[in-house]
Amino acid sequence: MHMRFSPKTITPNFYQLGTPFFPMYLSIGEDAMLIEGGISATFDIVAEQIQMIGIDPQRIKYVALTHTHTDHIGALPRLKALWPHLKTIGSPLAAKILSNGKLLNQFHGVDVSISKIMQSKEEIESLPDRLENYDFSVDIVAQEGDCFDLGNGIVWRVHAIPGHSACQIAYHEEREGTLTIGDATGFYNPEEKAFWPNYFDSLPGYVESIKKLAGLSANRVALSHNGVIESDPREFFGKALKATGAYHQEMLARTAGGEDPQAIALEKAKWVQGIADHMPFSIMTVLCELLIKQSQRINGNGAPSFDL
Repeated sequence: MHMRFSPKTITPNFYQLGTPFFPMYLSIGEDAMLIEGGISATFDIVAEQIQMIGIDPQRIKYVALTHTHTDHIGALPRLKALWPHLKTIGSPLAAKILSNGKLLNQFHGVDVSISKIMQSKEEIESLPDRLENYDFSVDIVAQEGDCFDLGNGIVWRVHAIPGHSACQIAYHEEREGTLTIGDATGFYNPEEKAFWPNYFDSLPGYVESIKKLAGLSANRVALSHNGVIESDPREFFGKALKATGAYHQEMLARTAGGEDPQAIALEKAKWVQGIADHMPFSIMTVLCELLIKQSQRINGNGAPSFDL
C-alpha cells in the first residue's frame, strides 16, 4: 500500500509538500523555490505533488536548505539529478559541511533507518534505491540579509539562526508574512502541544535565535516537522522559550540530584519517541544525552533568559 499525500495550499503562493512529519515547501512567484531538502523517501512524493500543482519544474530555480541534518538534505541529490538546473542555497557553514566527503557514510545510515520506519507505517512502498552520485553541493552561499526575489512581489530574506545547528538559517517572506525556520524551536507536536527543545549546538544561541525570529513580522511559521503554525507566531515562540527553560532546568536539577545522565537520556528518548515516532530511537537517545551536556555546559555561567 502507498499512502497518497496531496500538496497543501497554505497561501496562493506557498504550498506544503512532502509528508506531515517531513514537509518541504514550495514558494511561487514568477520563478519558484523549494525550501527544505527532505529525505530520500519523500523525493517521489514531492515530485508527484509538484505535478499535481501543475507548475513547470523549470520555473523552480532553487532548493533552499535550512540546515544540514540528514532529514533535511536527503531528497536534494535526487531533485538535482531529476532537474539539473536547480541551484542549492545554504549558509556558509552548510556549504563547508556539505563539501565534506565523509558526510555520505553518516547520511546513508540515518536516511535508510528513517525510510524503514516510513515503510513500516505504509507511507512508502519500498526503500529508495542508492544513487551513483550524491550531489549535496551548495551552489549559492547565503549570508545574513541576502534576498531571493522570485518575482510578483515574493522575496525571501535570509536570517542566521544558530543554536539547533550552527549552520541553520531561516527564510522570511514579508509580503505574505511567511517565516520558514527549520528546527529553530526544536520538535513540536501540535496534537500533543508538546515541545522537545533541540539546542544541540548551543543553548544561548538557540534562545537568542528564537527571540530574533519572534521579532520578525510573520503571519505564519513553517516548521521542518509537522507543518505550519497559523496562530499567533509570537505566542508560539514564547511557548517554545518556556518549554526550553523548563527542559534545561529539569536537566540541571536531575543531574545535580545525582541521577545518571544516561538513564535520564534513555527516559527522555522514550518520551520523544511518543511524540516523534518517525525518528530512530538510538539517535534520539544520543541527542538527549547531548542536550544534558549542553545544559551542564552553561550551568551557572551566563544562563539565558527564557522570556520574550
